[in-house]
Amino acid sequence: MEAEKKKVKNKNKNESDELDRQLEIVLEWVRLQIEKRDVPRFVDVLDYAHRVCGFVGLSKKRITQALRLVPSYVMTSTQERQKKRTDRNRPMIVNSLGQIHADIGFFSLTKEYATPVTYRSGFLVCKDTLSRFIFVSVLQKNRKAASMIKAFKDVLVQYRKQYPDQKIKSVGFDREKSVTGNQFQGFLKEKKILFHAFHNTSSKSKMAENAIKLIRKTIARTREGAGKEKRWWKLIQGAVDSLNSKPIRINNKFLKMKGGNFYSPRDVDVENLEHFKKQLEKADSSFYFSQFDIDPRWVKFNLKEGDFVRPKLIATSSEVLGTKRSEVTLEEEIFVVKKLLPYVSRKNTIEKAYVCSGLTSGRQETFQEDEIALTPSPFLES
Repeated sequence: MEAEKKKVKNKNKNESDELDRQLEIVLEWVRLQIEKRDVPRFVDVLDYAHRVCGFVGLSKKRITQALRLVPSYVMTSTQERQKKRTDRNRPMIVNSLGQIHADIGFFSLTKEYATPVTYRSGFLVCKDTLSRFIFVSVLQKNRKAASMIKAFKDVLVQYRKQYPDQKIKSVGFDREKSVTGNQFQGFLKEKKILFHAFHNTSSKSKMAENAIKLIRKTIARTREGAGKEKRWWKLIQGAVDSLNSKPIRINNKFLKMKGGNFYSPRDVDVENLEHFKKQLEKADSSFYFSQFDIDPRWVKFNLKEGDFVRPKLIATSSEVLGTKRSEVTLEEEIFVVKKLLPYVSRKNTIEKAYVCSGLTSGRQETFQEDEIALTPSPFLES
């Protein structure tokens, strides 16, 4: 009996030691990402642990508790403030079909069913910014450029089927290495599709991200039904079809078609596009007013063109890390203000934004006024 207890105790200790080893591998990856100033989202950490490393036994709770002890784990201020100030954001003004937001979604590995290697890289989601129509393609085996191109070709076929006389004109994507690399960029250039890379700002690919959340919720509800099918790659297209058939709701208002029914993404086409946009303007007046430029001279800005600024970083833990307060720090790279940009927000208020250019990376970003801090010129003589 004592020998049996000792055997179980040793087994539990070995399992605990193995989980600690796996956790340290994940935390080391997090530290490396932070050093590269590419702070991963919590879902990215989970993805790395479960999908990339295959540490299925490493629980979400255990990872969260460990992240609390990584003091440098931060997220950008825009990711934190976006939850509080979504009505202050600038509406996305698009007047034609073919402007796409894209992102990659995934489902964590589970013991409930086996996930073949083919389906462990997630799925590509593309959402038409104007019609809200969602396109999806499951990534095969990995997220490398070849796999991304194959998935995007599938989306192009779906797009032509939904909009026979239209083409995808532009695509906005987060800075995935496989997407920003030469192979994928060459593919887009060949197809004459413009590319916009999002980078930790309020313009982040939130339309596609929201679509991913809705897809997950829809699949979760489907799994709870009477059907026995649990595998997400078997359910995902049905979930997307369901979302594309639901009425579009803007500011808790449905958009009415000429026939009396309500517009769903599937109903929007070239023939009724102008009527759809008018209905959209009625439901959200900011969609109309935001199309007009505001003279910066009529708005009081706290910063001016030529000022040097640094983006704010916020250490958050109330939701992710579990601490009682947030500490504001600043990103290392210095930006210079290139343009003052007043705009009409979703709440129909005039807000202030700044188009800035990074001195080191050369990347151009648009920040809201409370997302940056004035910093001394790096060119001042000591």
